Amino acid sequence: MMDPKVILIDTDGVLLNWRDTFDAWMMRQGIYAKGDVRQYDQTVRYGIDQEKITHLILMFNQSANIGYLPPLYDSYKYVRKLYEEHGYKFLVVSSLSKDPYAQKLRTKNLKMIFGKEVFEDFIYLDTGADKTEVLAELSKIYPGAFWIEDKVGNAKIGSELGFDSILIAHPHIKTEDTGSTPIMKNWKEVYEYVIGETWI
Repeated sequence: MMDPKVILIDTDGVLLNWRDTFDAWMMRQGIYAKGDVRQYDQTVRYGIDQEKITHLILMFNQSANIGYLPPLYDSYKYVRKLYEEHGYKFLVVSSLSKDPYAQKLRTKNLKMIFGKEVFEDFIYLDTGADKTEVLAELSKIYPGAFWIEDKVGNAKIGSELGFDSILIAHPHIKTEDTGSTPIMKNWKEVYEYVIGETWI
């Protein structure tokens, strides 16, 4: 296999289905989404203040649930194809938690689904942490690399730093200004965009 090319990638809402699993966990706590469910911001989706929703997200991210999230869309098939057929590896940048056990569960989850060989490295930040600083450092190591996100602000930051940003489609994307960042409705489109096939 050729020397690996690196794609920077978020995890929740990109590789793994965090949102549906979180919603199911919230229902088990007796809490139901009652705001604008299209929004990325969970305070809006749930109608809960920032301090409380941050605490709940942290609880979820540090629970055993984080080790068993299912793959998002058709991510497994096309992550494997990008690795096996085109030599790409993936560097995870995830605002998960500072808890080392939560990080180990996430790493185990990702390796179990996609295979340990597809990952270049794992960078974990605190729950909801800003990614600007780490992306700025990575832009010096991987200039012009693909950067795959589901949060519009992070995708825009990546573009400003010279990355080729890609957004994974979710309901909240329709409510935000994405600028010129391409939006992919599934991983087949991501795959075709990355390998340079015509994308419409």
